[in-house]
This record gives sequence, structure tokens and C-alpha cells, in this order.
Amino acid sequence: MIKSWLLILGMLVFTNALPVMPASGIAEESEALAVPSGVGAITVRISGLRNSDGSLSVGLFSAKKGFPGKFDKAVEVLSVSASAEPVVVFDNVPWGTYAVAVRHDENGNGKLDANFLGMPKEGVGTSNNPKSSFGPPSFKDASFMLEEDNLDLSINLKYL
Repeated sequence: MIKSWLLILGMLVFTNALPVMPASGIAEESEALAVPSGVGAITVRISGLRNSDGSLSVGLFSAKKGFPGKFDKAVEVLSVSASAEPVVVFDNVPWGTYAVAVRHDENGNGKLDANFLGMPKEGVGTSNNPKSSFGPPSFKDASFMLEEDNLDLSINLKYL
């Protein structure tokens, strides 16, 4: 019986301690957080290929989950043959924060080959071309905002 009263008393104290926000304040806050929306195109120019063997996979990521190596977690993946100056265009991309990862599959086996330490044997690159001393770059370091009709990126592949 005493526990019941304590529980009821605690609930009354807690609910009275909560601040009350008028309905008009909620509407104003949601309007202030409105973000302009639209779609755009992201053009990715890739340089630094050491040869024209195989193909390039270019993944567009909208979150850090899976970035940069798990292309199955990408929003979209495009493939092109490895040529002198490959260019990939992602069309109709909703405005927002993204990062791009590129891998050069030189031997055509459909994956990024790595040595016994896990370091890639084939070319890799990400948007913003961040320098990383150990391990792959983070989504934060490679991310960019798409908030216009057309955005051009240049990615330089690295071979370790």
C-alpha cells in the first residue's frame, strides 16, 4: 500500500516538474528546422590510375555505416571500365550529406584484394582525398554537402 502511494506521489512530482511548451512554440521550432530540398547531380572525376586493367566501382554513401569498403551499404554503386580519365555521374541525388568511395578492381575478381595485414593491393580513393596515416578515412573526413544542381568532385586513387 505504501509503495503504491509513493509511486503515485513520484509521478505527480515528475509530471509537475516538466516544462510546458505552448503549441505555437512547437510550430515555430519545426519551421526553423526546415531544410531546403532538391535534387542534384554529382560528377566524379577519377585520376591516378596506374593502368587501364579491370574496372572501377564508385559508391555513393549517405552514412558512415559501411563506408568506405562495404559497397552493399552504398546508396548507389556505378561501375566503369578503367580508362585514362574515367568520369561517373550520379543523377537525381536528393540534397544532403554524402561521401564517395572508389576501388580499382584490376584483376576483375569483383572485390578489393588486400595483403595479409588487410591493406589494399589495388587502388582506392575517397571524396575530399583525405590523408590517412593508418586505416581507411572516416565518413566525416570524406563527406560533403550536396545542396546545388551540380557538384564536381575529383578523386585521386592511391596504391599502397
